[in-house]
This record gives sequence, C-alpha cells and structure tokens, in this order.
Amino acid sequence: MPQPFEKALTQIAYVISNVAGIHQAPERPGETQNDYPFAAIYLTTGNLGLGAIGTRKSLYSIAIDVLTARLDLARDLEILNPFLDTVVDALVAEVSDDGGKFENTISTFDEITMQFIPRVDYAGTQMIGYRFIMSNVKILHNS
Repeated sequence: MPQPFEKALTQIAYVISNVAGIHQAPERPGETQNDYPFAAIYLTTGNLGLGAIGTRKSLYSIAIDVLTARLDLARDLEILNPFLDTVVDALVAEVSDDGGKFENTISTFDEITMQFIPRVDYAGTQMIGYRFIMSNVKILHNS
C-alpha cells in the first residue's frame, strides 16, 4: 500500500500532467524521455516530525522540473515561459479555498520557488527548463 508521501507525489504528478502543454508528468520519471516538454517530480529535502502518539507531521520540499530538449534558446523559452504562470496556478489552486488539496494528501505548502535551469543532461540529451520547488509541503499521517 502506498505511503502518504508516495500518494502526495502521485497527486502532484496528476495535477502537473493536466497543465496545458506538458506532455508527460509521470509519478516515477523514466530513464529517458522523448516527448517534450515533460515534468520530473522528486523530493529535495524532508523533515519528519512526531506528533501525538500515532501521528506524524512531515514537511517536505518537492521539486518539479519542467524540461524540454535544448534546441534554440528563443524557441525553448517561448515553450517554457508560460509554465511560470500555469504550473504555479495549478499548484496554488489545489490549496485554495475550493481546491482538492491534492486529493487530501497534502494539507498545505508555504511557497513555490522558481529557478531557471539553463542546461541539464537528462540521459544524454541536453535539456533546458524551470524548477519549481514547493517548500514545507505538509503531510499529516496517522499510523
């Protein structure tokens, strides 16, 4: 049975896969990709806290890299720049008043930091993209 963190990653992948223009957002990225742009979603840091007996409050930083093959900088940025708004909007909508809180797997998160990735080698292919880091993603767990 998937654990709370795995369920949350699955739901983040689902939300990101529904952002217009992103071709793939697998919950477990493959070794290679050939359909661009795509998103890779992964843990960067975590803090597991214990609460009352049988409960935990975990705070994670989760990265979402939206990548495309690097071919021509101007064209690549034309593809990627809309995601600065649409990815953020999709994530924030989940924790808004009427959002689904990632199918109730995440209580909230503090902020989203965005970072330009000018060059990354993904399985031998030069990529370019943006990294979105969701900070202090709160996942409550009852054991």
